[in-house]
Amino acid sequence: MSNNTKLLLFRRAIFAAAIVALNILQNTRGFFPEPFGVRAFLLIPATVCIGMFEREYAGAFFGLFAGALWDIYTPEGDGYNALVLMVLAVSAGLLIKFLMRNHMLTAFILCIGASLVYAGLYSLFFITARGVGNPLYLLMRFYLPSAGFTSLFTLPFYLGVRALMRITQTNEDY
Repeated sequence: MSNNTKLLLFRRAIFAAAIVALNILQNTRGFFPEPFGVRAFLLIPATVCIGMFEREYAGAFFGLFAGALWDIYTPEGDGYNALVLMVLAVSAGLLIKFLMRNHMLTAFILCIGASLVYAGLYSLFFITARGVGNPLYLLMRFYLPSAGFTSLFTLPFYLGVRALMRITQTNEDY
């Protein structure tokens, strides 16, 4: 096995382990602070940042993996999170590949946008369509503040993914 292959496998194993750890941290009550009842969806900025550096194919895999783990914790378990996180990671990878530059401001824009898309679609499909409670109140009280809280974690995820990419850079990267 070549050195490039070993570095690539090592990097992707670290990403997979980080996604598993973040999933446990995000979905187990009491492991992560919830100020004013607002939760951070840690898997969103993690998959977006991975998609930004790994591009569309690996981003699709890691988004699907993260979303499938998240779906295990949800009562419905219908694949919504797997589909949405996969699309968000692929979109981030494609935007970086064809339209945007890969830097911190872009990461913030993509993570905020991804968090808002996730919150909006979840509110539309699981609250409004099912007629659960007051959808506008839930969107304004929980999902939009959660999207804002989630975007605060863009910096550590972006810096962590960038550092790992630099340490394990292969000839095929960039």
